[in-house]
Amino acid sequence: MKTILLVDDDPRMGERLRTLLKPLESQWNMVSAGSGKDALATLAAQPCDVIMTDMRMPGKDGMQLLEEVRKGYPHIVRVLLTEPADQDGILRSVGSAHQCLPKASTLEVFETTVTRACSIQQLLTNELLLKLVSGMHSLPSLPTLYREVMEELQSPVASIDKIGQIISKDLGMLTKMLQVVNSPFYGLPRRISSATQAVALLGLDTIKSLVLSMKVFAQFESSTQTFFSLDVLWYHGMTTGRYARTIAKEQHADTRIIEDGFTAGLLHDVGLLVFATNVPDQYTETLAVMQNEGLAEWDAERKVLGATHAEVGGYLLGIWGLSDAVVEAVAFHHDPERSNGHTFSPLTAVHIANVLEEQEQSAGMGGPPVLPDAAYLTTCELTHDMSKWDTLCRGASSRAGAR
Repeated sequence: MKTILLVDDDPRMGERLRTLLKPLESQWNMVSAGSGKDALATLAAQPCDVIMTDMRMPGKDGMQLLEEVRKGYPHIVRVLLTEPADQDGILRSVGSAHQCLPKASTLEVFETTVTRACSIQQLLTNELLLKLVSGMHSLPSLPTLYREVMEELQSPVASIDKIGQIISKDLGMLTKMLQVVNSPFYGLPRRISSATQAVALLGLDTIKSLVLSMKVFAQFESSTQTFFSLDVLWYHGMTTGRYARTIAKEQHADTRIIEDGFTAGLLHDVGLLVFATNVPDQYTETLAVMQNEGLAEWDAERKVLGATHAEVGGYLLGIWGLSDAVVEAVAFHHDPERSNGHTFSPLTAVHIANVLEEQEQSAGMGGPPVLPDAAYLTTCELTHDMSKWDTLCRGASSRAGAR
């Protein structure tokens, strides 16, 4: 049973939250604290899995509390409760909180958020690495620009013009996006010169995915590591995302699967950036093990680090609150059979897309050839579709390169 610490200086709000969560008492053990100081004393006295705290408290506010929890108890899932209008608090909480929720959220929202956050932790079976990942200072934070775009998308009066204006506030983001939009990846009929034009032509879901992936990669641009190129990794993500979307469309999947496949493809290797920035020596060792022992990249990572870049990437996107389908696709893109899935999904699209893209690369870092998970494809009754997807994606790649 998970233990959840509820922190609120207002006894009435604390009681309201306990009453709201009462139906979940059979699943969760709930304890309370009336201040940040009391919360830290509780954590010192008993283990907790989740801390859920109000933002506005006298003395040590919620964000300050969660920052101390991040340093002292990095394995604990950190949830900040805010008022809907407290946008400043929400943006400042990036890095300290895993999730921000409105104080007026429904039981379903609380249950889903906490259950997912806890289940995502199980992706990492190595307790030491889990604590390392949760407490990393350079773990990329959910970009504020992405938050702004998402908030506008959720507005009842969302507009393409407004989203274009948001993107245009970040000159680096705008420049990078126009570079991508005008590249052969999309083969648009005319040159695009503004963010608003890009949004109108590519669609809101594609723009949302591009904003997120570009800003994530940008957080690692100052890294001094030389064993891989950010540009190469970015290209690999872009190609995998495009292939995943092509495959999903060919399967006549619904729009949500198509766009989740694209997003997961863009971000499927974000765990490599986390490894390279935070544990460079161990990651360099995995490369040596991979080459010397002929292991696949993910097997070498598990041997040296205790977890794979896919699992770390899935964990990161999960605590950011991305959809279950995206998290699953990233976490299991090398070994989809572990997902227990039996039907076509974003995971299927990303797994195949990644295999096809890696097979195309002229040179790799060593290890055995990359092959699809035959058992998984058999379970999904998709074994005979591999050659069709290969031809489709390679044909699309050739057409893009010819433009």
